[in-house]
Amino acid sequence: MRTKLLNNLFLSGVLLISCGLFQNCAKDEIETTGIIYGIVNDSDNGEPVQDAHIMLSPYGKAANTGSDGSYEFPDLEPGQYIIQISRTGYKTNTKRITVVAGEKASGDMMLKRGISAIRLSTASLNFGSQSTSKTFTIQNISTSGKSILWGVSKASSANWLSVTPANGSTASAKESTIVVNIDRSRIKKDETTILLIDAEGESLSVEVSVSKNEDGEGDGSQPDGGSCGVITPWDMELKTEFVGCIRIGSTVEFRFNVTNVAEDVKLTFKSYEGIDNKGNKYDSSNSEFKVSNKTANILPFLFPRNVPIPGQVILKNVPSNVYSVARFQIVIEKKSEPWSVLNTELKFEDVKW
Repeated sequence: MRTKLLNNLFLSGVLLISCGLFQNCAKDEIETTGIIYGIVNDSDNGEPVQDAHIMLSPYGKAANTGSDGSYEFPDLEPGQYIIQISRTGYKTNTKRITVVAGEKASGDMMLKRGISAIRLSTASLNFGSQSTSKTFTIQNISTSGKSILWGVSKASSANWLSVTPANGSTASAKESTIVVNIDRSRIKKDETTILLIDAEGESLSVEVSVSKNEDGEGDGSQPDGGSCGVITPWDMELKTEFVGCIRIGSTVEFRFNVTNVAEDVKLTFKSYEGIDNKGNKYDSSNSEFKVSNKTANILPFLFPRNVPIPGQVILKNVPSNVYSVARFQIVIEKKSEPWSVLNTELKFEDVKW
């Protein structure tokens, strides 16, 4: 009897201790993520805005507001975020939000009625582990016929990134090119930041992401020479490859081959232009574009099947502090014969020598 009593007391003690341990475990459980929750309202009448589109940066998550104007992004890592809210009939707007683990951050926003005055050529720039210079454009799509003033700012300190120019104006139906440069000597880990573009009472964003160069090469403030860059061809059937990129004094030259792997096709060249990593622009007044060692003109040029056609771009009076061409594009007429090419622009980006 005594033994049975002792056993019961022992089991009761174990159960009490176990419960205590489990309760302590539950109390000590720590939240590691946070939430962004918000309501979008009309700035004129205060009514909720339904079906507004919410983009979250970084990570590219998206949501739409419900009938009560609400939206939510759960399970977010602590840190800085940008939400961009847009809806037809309203001006696009952005907001910076700090997410804290275990807390709900406010993403409330008021939207102004109106028509967007600007449009961006892209919502993100991915530099990968090698690129140091990329561009995007701000387009004036306002119906007012007036120039638009704009400014570009960083959502975080991001001392590894610079923007040229940081502010300016764009004439009606025109566009302005923004050069984004990366100082890879400051990249010690994968980085992401947001650029905010403010104009005419609205705000848009561009997400910039950079990967650390794992092999340790090219981490200096000036990239290694001879790497050339990235090509976006007129068409996948018109395979385009760099031959070489050099600089002699104030002249930069890059050569390439275009090989047509489909039927013979005729292209009519329209224009060419570019911009370097310091924001200097190049066009027919200070650069040349040649095909088969002849200056390209508006006459149709034949690209025969499986015949490599040499191309050449020559930039003149390039400043000594320029080490890359952020973008250079060669534009053709939309109509090509006998088949239609996919793109009207042949683009060279982040070209180094």
